[in-house]
Amino acid sequence: MQILKPNNGQDVVTIPIQNVFVRVTDYGRKFLLRQIKISTGQHSWQWVILKEDAEIDISDIGDRYCSFENAINRSVNDPYSTVYMFDTFDEMVREWFDINYGNTIQTKYEGRQI
Repeated sequence: MQILKPNNGQDVVTIPIQNVFVRVTDYGRKFLLRQIKISTGQHSWQWVILKEDAEIDISDIGDRYCSFENAINRSVNDPYSTVYMFDTFDEMVREWFDINYGNTIQTKYEGRQI
């Protein structure tokens, strides 16, 4: 299990796309990154929610196909989600209860009446 972090000191990091990627949001939802085949020659990488009886709805994709790089980079750089990389599904299942959101936001704003 590896946590993918933004700004790790390297300009480009190469990761195998056949690995398993799980994104955890700040409110605890878990998503799995999957390649969705739209039609012959067209596919998109989408974060699919991990819950029982979840359906994959591609009706609103239209012509907005997402590459692997776009999907992974947007999530890794989102301060409200944590992305984990696993070598296999078995490893993901073994580590399931250790997959949690890691808060990296250090500055907090508070409002006050003037």
